[in-house]
Amino acid sequence: MSGVVPGLSGSSVPRKSERIAARAVDGKAVVVVLDARKLHTLNAVGTRVFELCDGTRDVSTIATQIAAEFQVEAGVAERDAIEFLMRLIAEGAVEIVSAGGSR
Repeated sequence: MSGVVPGLSGSSVPRKSERIAARAVDGKAVVVVLDARKLHTLNAVGTRVFELCDGTRDVSTIATQIAAEFQVEAGVAERDAIEFLMRLIAEGAVEIVSAGGSR
């Protein structure tokens, strides 16, 4: 899937931004991006992707986990994860770190 979305590929390692506040409510994440003063409510799949953004897993690993948990094809899970993460990055909720876990 590399190159599907400029700047984000299966080997990219996402983590939650330090500039958010987040909490799970009834299995759905509620994310507040402090700088933008925006509130986002994520569905079950989005919540799980967000939870897996810990700065140690790459997008391919996250997609593999999503495919297994939600019984979808790996390629579809990776494509959808990249698209979703690009939105979270654009909103300031997630950032990309190097494979070593540093910025």
